[in-house]
Amino acid sequence: MKALLLPLDNRPVTYSFPRMVGQVAGLNVLMPPRSLLGSLERPAQPTPLMEWVDANIGDGAPEALLLCLDSVFYGGLINSRRCLDTPQQVLERVARLDKWKTTVGTAVPILAQSSIMRIADSYDASEEKSYWARYGRDIFAWSSLLHRLSRGDKLAQGILAAAELKVPAEVREDYLGTRRRNFQVNRVLVDKAEAGVIDVLAFSLDDSGEFGLNMLEKERLLADITSRGLAGRVLCYPGADEVLCSLLARWLVAKAGKQPRVAIEFSPAQTALCPSRYEGQPVGDTVRAQLIACGMDKESKPADADFIVIVHGNERQADHIKLPEQPDLRQADTARSVRNTLEVLDAAKAPCVICDVAYANGSDPLLVEKLLERKDLVAKLWGYAGWNTTGNSTGSALAQASARWFARETGVPDKIADECLRRCLFVRFADDWAYQSRVRGSLESALDANSLAGIMEPHVKRIAGVLDCYPSQLRVRHPWNRTFEIEVDPDSHWL
Repeated sequence: MKALLLPLDNRPVTYSFPRMVGQVAGLNVLMPPRSLLGSLERPAQPTPLMEWVDANIGDGAPEALLLCLDSVFYGGLINSRRCLDTPQQVLERVARLDKWKTTVGTAVPILAQSSIMRIADSYDASEEKSYWARYGRDIFAWSSLLHRLSRGDKLAQGILAAAELKVPAEVREDYLGTRRRNFQVNRVLVDKAEAGVIDVLAFSLDDSGEFGLNMLEKERLLADITSRGLAGRVLCYPGADEVLCSLLARWLVAKAGKQPRVAIEFSPAQTALCPSRYEGQPVGDTVRAQLIACGMDKESKPADADFIVIVHGNERQADHIKLPEQPDLRQADTARSVRNTLEVLDAAKAPCVICDVAYANGSDPLLVEKLLERKDLVAKLWGYAGWNTTGNSTGSALAQASARWFARETGVPDKIADECLRRCLFVRFADDWAYQSRVRGSLESALDANSLAGIMEPHVKRIAGVLDCYPSQLRVRHPWNRTFEIEVDPDSHWL
């Protein structure tokens, strides 16, 4: 069984991890050479990527195309905010979708992602145009006011004019021009979904607040989707980097011809109502959106479940990152939540998946410490994730469980599926716990691979011992030469 995957960019969470999840399900995964995909400083070139798809849908005979369209439209997620191409240039690339659908035929589904351009509440220009370093938070505030005004909110007299004065007219016009182009493309993609060119379409939002032009675009897209009766096939929800994994899970569920029976346990119950950082909505809303994205819109009782989803959180979501001019949320008392999560996991009669959302930008360190003391509990896991946002963690954790369930349903040998799953768990624990919640806070800048491996080694040895999987050589690096993400390479031979 073969599927073609086109990632957002070349980061490990968007490139390497979806491949690993597919391997749990017994898939032969077709992916473009990593060198063709975009990085932080170098955008992908759309033409070679489109040519790669052309070649592989003809010769590779995939059973599904899972496409992160920002790569072929703009050169990647980050470049979708920097790209200077005209609307006409981008729409010419959009037209390639018709050719691909004609080539593969109606029996091969196209599942696609396109982002709604984010608005970061920061002065960090590392993933934006250069003017963000000076005007980023001012653009965010101005954008929020425009959204509120469109909703009919009463604004204090002069507040919008004052906000506009903080951002030069040429910057505002450039910013709006990029937004208009990307929104125009997304509206055309809804047309493609209605025409059957795209079978499943996910509009993802990263770094969202309650208000902003990105949220206004979401509202307008949702109204259009609903009016056309496309709500079951065109989705719009917080996320980005995990979406390829979610699309993979959705296709696997459809391929199986039935949904897994899934029970949801919020640990503690208040987690469902907890505001989710960087998403502008409660954790419970994000979890439900991710379940739907993964093709699982029905909830079962724990006694009947194929697997149990434990959403580990708290009344307030902490954050391993301290943002300028923002509250310091790096320390949280999660002892009660951890006790509850361990009790649910201990009592579970079915495999479990943990969506660790007590913190943004990394694992709950207390939870993972306790898990690593209980090898019997880790053995129950069909998935774990605790990285970046609620959507990132939930979507990637659900995808792991979906792939393992699919393997069981379709007769993939347990030994093979479990070995692949252990590799997924190894990477997530090493990244989300060992690095993000233990090591990253002590680093001032990116390290060379040898130095990084030395710092990571004692944590990784603990993980390997609990999972009974040992890389013959630990290979880690900062793939984008910054401390935000790490790459843990599990593709060496396992002893």
